[in-house]
Amino acid sequence: MTPGQVLVHLVFPATFSAESARACLPDLEKSRADRYRFPQDAFHWAACRASLRMILGHAIQLPPLEVPIILSEFGKPLLAPPYDRVHFNLSHCPGLAIVALCHDGPVGVDLEPLDRAPDLLECEATFCHPQEIKALPAEITARASQLLRIWTAKEAVLKALGTGLSHPPETVRILFQPPVGTATSDEPLAGIGEQHLHELDHPALAGYRAVLSATPYQSMIRRIGIMLE
Repeated sequence: MTPGQVLVHLVFPATFSAESARACLPDLEKSRADRYRFPQDAFHWAACRASLRMILGHAIQLPPLEVPIILSEFGKPLLAPPYDRVHFNLSHCPGLAIVALCHDGPVGVDLEPLDRAPDLLECEATFCHPQEIKALPAEITARASQLLRIWTAKEAVLKALGTGLSHPPETVRILFQPPVGTATSDEPLAGIGEQHLHELDHPALAGYRAVLSATPYQSMIRRIGIMLE
């Protein structure tokens, strides 16, 4: 990984066994997985976390169990010093996860299944900027698709900036200008004007929408790698 580049890994949790996933987790993370009500949810979380630890471990040359993950004040996972030069973000949904890695500054990624789009209808005011609502198509299928596109982009940029949805998403406006979009906010938000949004495309992402948020210095995506364990 060199300056100005982002590595994007796609992870298929089902390729792990429960034993191989848990072998990568410290006791605290095993306990978190065990708190899930349903075994399939516990396995999915453990496999995604194990994948993240393996990817980060390769980047900083440490075994997965020794990767020092800490949380920011808003709960964003980070690497503890002296490894904090590596920035990362993870998003996952049933069947797939995505991890983004870079050296140049905060990065955010969000992954959503396309079949979630109808669930966002009639929720526009909860996360859309007024200007975004005005521009939404009237036709139901197209409207739902655009809502999912907006949601995924906002999740990515707010994850990159470390606030998550604690910053009101309805104050953020996404400007889709392919191949690179941008974001602005009606309320002060440090770094938002520096984020570039990339809508990711890969055969393995059929059935999903994925957006990467990074600074202009990270605007070249080095590769999308498939991680199979």
